[in-house]
Amino acid sequence: MANLKFFGKTFLNSLIKNLTDFKKYITRYFLIRRLLIILWHILGCIVTYILAFLLRFDASIPPSQFKILFQTLPLLCVCCVFVFAIFKLHSGIWAYFSINDLPKILFASIGTVALFLFLGFLIYRELFSQLPRSILLMEMVLLTLWTSGGRYVNRLLHERYYNKNNYDSEIRNRRIIIIGTLNDCDLIIRSNRIKNIGSFVGVITDNYIENNMNIHGLPVYYADINKVGNIIKKRNANYILILPPFNKPAQMNIIVESCSQQKVACQFHTIPSLADLISGGFSISCIKNVELEDLLGRGEKKIDRTILTNSIAGKKVMITGAGGSIGSELCRQIAQYQPSVIVLFETNEFSLYTIEYELKKSYPTLRIIPFAGDIRHEEEIKTAIKLAEGIDLLYHAAAYKHVPLMEENIPQCVRNNIIGTYRLAKVAQQCNVKRFIMISTDKAVRPSSIMGASKRIAEQIICDKKSSKTIFVAVRFGNVLGSSGSVVPLFKEQIKNGGPVTVTSPNIRRFFMTITEAVDLVLQAGAIGQRGEIMVLEMGNPVIIADMARKLIELSGLVPEQDIKIEYMGLRPGEKEYEEVTTEDENIVKTSYNKIWVMKKSRIASKSPELDIKLIERLVLENNEKALRQLLIEYIPENTFKK
Repeated sequence: MANLKFFGKTFLNSLIKNLTDFKKYITRYFLIRRLLIILWHILGCIVTYILAFLLRFDASIPPSQFKILFQTLPLLCVCCVFVFAIFKLHSGIWAYFSINDLPKILFASIGTVALFLFLGFLIYRELFSQLPRSILLMEMVLLTLWTSGGRYVNRLLHERYYNKNNYDSEIRNRRIIIIGTLNDCDLIIRSNRIKNIGSFVGVITDNYIENNMNIHGLPVYYADINKVGNIIKKRNANYILILPPFNKPAQMNIIVESCSQQKVACQFHTIPSLADLISGGFSISCIKNVELEDLLGRGEKKIDRTILTNSIAGKKVMITGAGGSIGSELCRQIAQYQPSVIVLFETNEFSLYTIEYELKKSYPTLRIIPFAGDIRHEEEIKTAIKLAEGIDLLYHAAAYKHVPLMEENIPQCVRNNIIGTYRLAKVAQQCNVKRFIMISTDKAVRPSSIMGASKRIAEQIICDKKSSKTIFVAVRFGNVLGSSGSVVPLFKEQIKNGGPVTVTSPNIRRFFMTITEAVDLVLQAGAIGQRGEIMVLEMGNPVIIADMARKLIELSGLVPEQDIKIEYMGLRPGEKEYEEVTTEDENIVKTSYNKIWVMKKSRIASKSPELDIKLIERLVLENNEKALRQLLIEYIPENTFKK
């Protein structure tokens, strides 16, 4: 029995392969394909006409009717070929046959029989007078069934076998469950017949239905999204397609968590909008992976584009650190508002080339000045500003940001983040830059690291320049997902390599937002900020890094601790378990703009000793790490450095 089953399966696979090769061959040769379709239609006329006689005479055709059958059959075939050609049934693509083609086939069959009846009475008047009219009616029905049935079988083979053989093993092995409304699920399933993304095994919806109902042969489950993990486990699915309205962050978090509880390994995907699907433009590219950003639940940001347009359009803009994560996104978004010139100030040659190439490709008419310079060199800053014939807006994103690394490179961190900011601000004043916006960090709040302390002092440098013609503003926010040095790319790389995923502490938590959102808010905060103010972006609730690691593992289609281990390494130098965006000593007030706060007064600055930039420069030149650390502690009394 097992041998018979194996032989049957082998024979079927061989037959399908041969049919696939034959189909590819005739598709290449247009005339052969047309001829085969015409022959198929003629064969249909012969088979259905004989069958109509057999049905009419209960499979016992009288000799007199045999004569009528064989004498009138050639005329029927000619009528069929002629009428079917008028309706262009020989030129359709059978693999895409649909219910919309049925009316054309029905009218073609009716036209064939009508023409046959008309010509028959003209040519074979005596014979046609003996032909039962019920045979013509049956011929019309049978010919319609033959023509449409052949096309339907071809489409079925195309969907079930030809398509599967043309896709890689990953697509063939996908067992997909769709979560969405029944109408949307219906659209996806029907589209999948043409553009295969895998095999559907079930539908989950919140549309109330009775048990044991099906759609396109698939079981439909009416269930709360908290329980989808049970159904996915039951159906042995490995691919979840989440449709609106279930692709909101809150619902997707629940779906991922439900699968996690059941220890189900599956990939999570979504279609952000069904507009393309409804308009017929659906493709695999419409489907996107569910990323960590989709689960953040940051909510809708409301940006006043009018303020940004008025602030940037027609202005001369310079961005330091233009090739970095934040700097490059600043360049992209600023370019959208049509500045008159944009200066890309960057030390890294490749990063500078990359962002310049991208902007020139997207904005060919925009004047772009790429400048390989260092904010620690005043003459280079002045040269860059002169090339643009003055600067209206300067966004300062150049900084060292890696906390543990800067603990081992204290002079370099101080030289770049403090001295560099000081010199950049000094030149901005001298060159009458109208507005200077510095990117700061939540690590500047009660800093426990050299990097955080350097950014806090940089904030103080900005705040102290209140008598200048230049308006100085600092914008403070937390971590951004996917930035260079971010933990997310590191986790993804570790998962790709099979683990383990390394986390410093089970309790460590951080604030996160996406790069796009952060830069959007930075532009608005920079536009509305007043002289010497520190603008603070609303970061929402902190995220536990260990939970983030688990989510990334689950989104990769793996099970935490089963497929990928999580290891805790302990806090690194300069790190603390939680970050703050403000302290109780800082008086912050919510602005009228969404997610933007402003620090009206910083009482900390009054307690701090006056900044001695010459002393800092001397200690940096001497490479005196111990003295620099001690000096930073003195400048920031509220620091949380470990003793």
